[in-house]
Amino acid sequence: MKWLFLIFALVMNAAASVLLKVGAKIAERNPLATDAGFMAKVFHFLNVPTVVAIFLFAVNVLAYRRALVELNISVAYPVMVSGGLVLVTACACLIPLLGERIAWWQVAGMVLIALGVWLVALQPPETRGGEAPRAQTNESP
Repeated sequence: MKWLFLIFALVMNAAASVLLKVGAKIAERNPLATDAGFMAKVFHFLNVPTVVAIFLFAVNVLAYRRALVELNISVAYPVMVSGGLVLVTACACLIPLLGERIAWWQVAGMVLIALGVWLVALQPPETRGGEAPRAQTNESP
């Protein structure tokens, strides 16, 4: 259950990133006239995918903040970033409008990142008595 908010935040973040790219592509395909007014430029920039992306980023922040209540940031952040990398890359390759391609070495890099994040996310063994392990020193008692 403690991972639910992090996974939700990760998906919202990845969806927002993809929608920002979709919004940029749509704006690029429908250029404004060079003499367009300020408000026309604002509305052109803030197209529907871009506005939805901004909303999803806000939802992501709220869910990520909630996830940090139960997870260490040293675990949550790498999972968030690497999971987002994989989701965004998959979407970029699968959504025809984006039409991005991925090379084998990029896949290999993502596998290595996922392996590293898995190692980071491993929980250390429980300590006796609930105390944190003490750093060893070379001093004599």
